[in-house]
Order: sequence, then C-alpha cells, then structure tokens
Amino acid sequence: MKTMQEATGNLTRMRDFIEASDFDAVVAVSPVNVLYIGDVFISTQIDIRDRLALIVWAKGRAPAYILCQVEEGYVRQEGWIDDIRTYKEFVTSPVDVLADVLDEFGLAKGRVGIEAEYLGVQYHQALMGRLPGLRLEPCDELFAHARMIKSPREREIMTAAFRGTEKALMETYAATKVGDTERDMAFRLCDGILRSGAESVAFCHINAGPNTGFPHMDPSGNTVKKGDILKADTGGFYSRYYSNVGRTAKMGEPTDEDLSWWIRLRDIHHEIIDMVRPGNTGAQLFDAATRLHEKHKIPFPYAHNGHGIGLQIHEHPLISPHDHIPYEAGMMTTVETRVRWVGKVGYHMEDLIEVTDGAPVVRSDYFDNEELLVV
Repeated sequence: MKTMQEATGNLTRMRDFIEASDFDAVVAVSPVNVLYIGDVFISTQIDIRDRLALIVWAKGRAPAYILCQVEEGYVRQEGWIDDIRTYKEFVTSPVDVLADVLDEFGLAKGRVGIEAEYLGVQYHQALMGRLPGLRLEPCDELFAHARMIKSPREREIMTAAFRGTEKALMETYAATKVGDTERDMAFRLCDGILRSGAESVAFCHINAGPNTGFPHMDPSGNTVKKGDILKADTGGFYSRYYSNVGRTAKMGEPTDEDLSWWIRLRDIHHEIIDMVRPGNTGAQLFDAATRLHEKHKIPFPYAHNGHGIGLQIHEHPLISPHDHIPYEAGMMTTVETRVRWVGKVGYHMEDLIEVTDGAPVVRSDYFDNEELLVV
C-alpha cells in the first residue's frame, strides 16, 4: 500500500482545501473524485451504477473509503487509504454505511459537503432519513478547484498522453492514401493510441473532405479524395487521464486558400498560447480570441477556445467568457483554435499547455503543427 505522498494527484492541496473550507467533512461520490482521492480506479463504480464507492474526508482525520466488499482486496493493494469500510451487495446499503461513518465521526448534525451533481435523489433521501439533523450541502466546486493544480506526476502523465496521441495521429496521416475510408483512418488511429500506452480510446473523430466541417462526426465510409482536408479531434485514457489532440492535414498540395486559413489560425493560436500565464483568466483569453478572429476575418461562433483537462475532458479554467479563475503555475490547459463550415471543410489545432511561473510551455510537441501537414 502506498502513502498519500505517493499518490498521483495533488492530495496535500485537497486536504488543505478541506481544512480551509466551511465543511466538517466532504464526501466524494463520483468516479472521478473517488479515483482522484483514493488513487485507484474502480471500474464497477461506472459499470454498475448502484455499486457505490464513497470517500469521507473529515477535518483532522484520515479519509475513510466505503466500497463493495468484492473490491476491497484490490483497493488495499493499489490505494493508500487504510480505513476501508465495506458493504455486502444486495444485503447492506452503502448509504447506511455512509450514515454510520458520519455518525461515528460525530457528524450526524455536522455540515457535510457532497457532490450534488452526482448523488442520486434516492441516495440523498435515504441519507437524510438516517441522519435528519445532517446539514448536507454541495461541494462540487471544492473538488474542481483543488484538482486544478496538477502534481508533477499528473503533468508527466498528461504530457506523455498527448505526445502518444500525437504520434498515433502522425502515423495515421502518413499511412493514409486516396481511397481509404474514414473508418480505415480511425482503425489505424485507435490502434496507435493503444500502442502508445493508453488503456483505452476516449474518443476518435477523424474525417475527410466535407465531413471535416462537423465538430464531432463519427468516422464513416466516406473515402479520402485527392485534395481533401483531413481533420482529427481525438484522445485516449492514459492512467485514466485524458489526452485531447486536434491536428489537420492535406491530401496533396495545399491551395492558397488552405494556406491563408492556416497561417491566420496559427497566428491566433500563438497569441492565445502566449497569454496562458499566471494572473490571466479564461475570460480574458476568450476576449482576445474573439478580437483576433475578427482581425483575421475568421468566424468565431464558439462557446470556448480551450479548456483545463485531467481526469475529465473539460476542467476549469475554461477559455470562455464566463471563467474568471486566474491561471496559476501547475495548471494544464488546452488551447483549441479552429474554423469550420458545416458540410464543406474545417481546420483544427489543439495543444496542451503547461502554466509556469514564466512563459507557458507547449507540452504537445511531437507532431509539429506549424505547417499544414501534406500527405
């Protein structure tokens, strides 16, 4: 069994957030936050919806892990939490175990934060039925804010994930020929993502010609033709962390129009990346992206221009008009620059950026995206 310091996530920061909060304890309910705190992935928490796994982290105490007894051996081997409480499926309710733990910790009438976005109504009602004096309040933002600063190990995983996905994309484009279908490209891309170290493919949108005008179209039987733009937005799970890479190529020599769009998009991309610095906000970057698109006469109908990433595909801060969280060193974000016309054509680039105390660092640097790749 590992120690808290050996866990992947920034758990010292999570503990400090809990200690500084108004809550007596917080309860992780979602697969993402149970994984983050417990540092072990319980697949059945997703596959079997009523097989709950929960972690109670009270102030001044080590966390307690509540899970189905069939998972106990694996969690003890892979995780770091010593205090494990189990329930027998179909015999004991996990909510009853949660109520017992809160009561044992002297919190039957305490102020407890819980993931309201994930806890089902029936479980909420059952818990309040057991502990009617409990003050149960949402704490989703506490988890989201604590996870924004990535540990060195998280940053290492994510950098390798993006580079692995970039390598798979480069190999896919290099092997593509006229007459291949989008599914042919997708098979190669998915295989490459898995061979690069991913446990699974998270999503695979790769298209050709008119289908590149759609943001997330499934690969189809559409064939690659001479002169087509090829566009991908894809990612895998690497140690449960997402990659999310956008790359574009051209089947044959680019036209003057292709190059004009690409050069202008690259200019915007560079300027936004350079703004990913401590103190700036996603809202400021979005405002700059809006002005830059107007300057370069490129449509900009999008709700965001990039996003934090980690155990979830979209994490804060987002590059959006509504996100005013200042960037801090240790955050990881994508910058996503694109233009598309439905049913005609689209160009897309998306990179991973690490926020440092100084200039931002592009971590997705395997597939050189400066020039439009010619296949």
